[in-house]
Amino acid sequence: MTNQSTIPNDAAIIYASLDQLYLHALNPRQEVAQEDVETLAQSIRTCGLLQNLGGIQDDGGKIGIVTGGRRLRALGYLADTYRDFEGATSIPVLLARDLEQAEFWANAENSAREALDPADEIRAYGRMAETNADAEAIASAFGVTVAHVKGRLKLANLPDAALEALKAKTINLSAAQKMTTAQDEKLVLEALQAIAEGRLSNVGQLDHFLHPKAAKATDRRAVFVGVEAYEAGGGKITRDLFSEDVFFEDQDILDEAFAAQLAEAAEQVRVSDSWAWTLTHGEAYLGWNFIEDNKFARVYPVEGVLSDDQMERYEDLCEMADGDVLNAEGEEELAGLHCVLEGAFSEDQKTQAGCVVYVDQSGGLKVEAGLIRPEDKKRAIAAGVLQTSAHGSGDDKAPKNPYSQKLRDDLEAIKLAALQNAMLVQPDLLLDLLAFQLSGATGFRDVFDVSLGTPSNTPSVEAGFAVDKRLIKPSVHPADAWGVDLKKAFASFKKKGQKHRAAELTRHLAKLLTGGDAVFHGVLSEKAGADIRKVWTPTAENLFKRVSGPMLESIYCDLLDLAPTSAEAKAFAKLKKAEKAKTLEDLFSDGTKQKLLGVTAAQKARIEAWVPDYYD
Repeated sequence: MTNQSTIPNDAAIIYASLDQLYLHALNPRQEVAQEDVETLAQSIRTCGLLQNLGGIQDDGGKIGIVTGGRRLRALGYLADTYRDFEGATSIPVLLARDLEQAEFWANAENSAREALDPADEIRAYGRMAETNADAEAIASAFGVTVAHVKGRLKLANLPDAALEALKAKTINLSAAQKMTTAQDEKLVLEALQAIAEGRLSNVGQLDHFLHPKAAKATDRRAVFVGVEAYEAGGGKITRDLFSEDVFFEDQDILDEAFAAQLAEAAEQVRVSDSWAWTLTHGEAYLGWNFIEDNKFARVYPVEGVLSDDQMERYEDLCEMADGDVLNAEGEEELAGLHCVLEGAFSEDQKTQAGCVVYVDQSGGLKVEAGLIRPEDKKRAIAAGVLQTSAHGSGDDKAPKNPYSQKLRDDLEAIKLAALQNAMLVQPDLLLDLLAFQLSGATGFRDVFDVSLGTPSNTPSVEAGFAVDKRLIKPSVHPADAWGVDLKKAFASFKKKGQKHRAAELTRHLAKLLTGGDAVFHGVLSEKAGADIRKVWTPTAENLFKRVSGPMLESIYCDLLDLAPTSAEAKAFAKLKKAEKAKTLEDLFSDGTKQKLLGVTAAQKARIEAWVPDYYD
């Protein structure tokens, strides 16, 4: 018997023997199935009593159990069944200070039970499973769902060090779940060490650490090849039991399967579409210089022709599509007419040309068609499929570009800035374009840099360049937000209202805008009213010093309607290049100089609208 004289007036835990305890009338579990009692008894015998009982002492010194009636029955069953059971002499019981507190405990028992620490729970379930208890029995013993038990049992085979780390809160449950996918216990221990040393700071990094040679199922190669073909080649698959993640553990086998399947797909394209040849390309896209580097010539589909009635219908459908009033049937009709307009490659073209087959970032097969190899160009020209270059044979060197590469880069940045600047007052068009790109319809011709980088819109020489401040205002760097309470930060952002949100969306979408290819860039510029001269004025520094003297002479004569043989033109030609550049700068920016030169209203308008012929 435990000495009761030391029990304090307030609630306290004492240790009592089984013969001191009885089921109090306040206990809500007056009736319990014997099967449940026996299942819980096995849990206690295996794992120990993981939760104390609660009771109140009566006048006779005995303790009536108000919470833990099922546990009390299980302890009694163990004492009656197993002679070696030692848990009946020292049972932890939390004593209530009075009947009111005991009644409160009894009523709160089922709804306010404290959950076990996950690490303790995993170990307890694991020990029960070792005694051949199934998930249903364990779930019954602990009062949880079968699915919950199965999830915990998946973690029971982790090394003790991982469970200790989980209990110590060094890792969280998500990290522990990731560790179940490791093929080698050593990798788990190394990951724990890396986490302790701060080398692994988030759960996302664990996948690569635990599967250093693996590719995820989302990898374009894995998507294209598929699990069945990969495993047929001897590859090993690991599935994350807690998520949909699948790991292709051997990238060498994956690469072999990818190359073989891509080659097979290319051959199918060649045969089914009757091309002269096909090549495979292992990357996820064709670089901007792919055609040039491989010295390919290109032929294009022969455009189709619509009848007058079809063209009228096509224009009507386009107008309805722009107004978002076109139904599914109309969209199908419009797509059909569009295909006619796009045309198709002729059989003559296909006998001279071929295509490059590759797999894009999402794992889809892509075909770049209508390419003519260098060695086939003469034959294609003779067949009338490929036109002779306007500059002579394909072997002739192209004339030197009058604009240096660095200047061309600057002019491209200025053109982009003009488009972005115009788009700041076109928020609806920006959102339309974003949805258009996200739909996949633009292919690799990105209209936005959705990687959240910022495409270059500032020339290296900023003289004469002035763009809306919203396009150059520095964005918040991720490092600036380190440690920020995201909940509070988001609440603060929302308080600024929808107008602020719309302004931020417009500003950032405009900054991300790239314009797609050259043709679409022109379409957008026209729609938005982009004007290069609104953001840039040519100066000696940003342009005139960077091009040739003869080009400066040509610009001067064109702007002032001068004949090259005129006295004014000859006087300008005799100037040093720096003087020519300064004279042209003054012509663009100095009203007094314009008056001295007798600039007419028409010439002034021409000067204010002038941009380099690079943009033609």
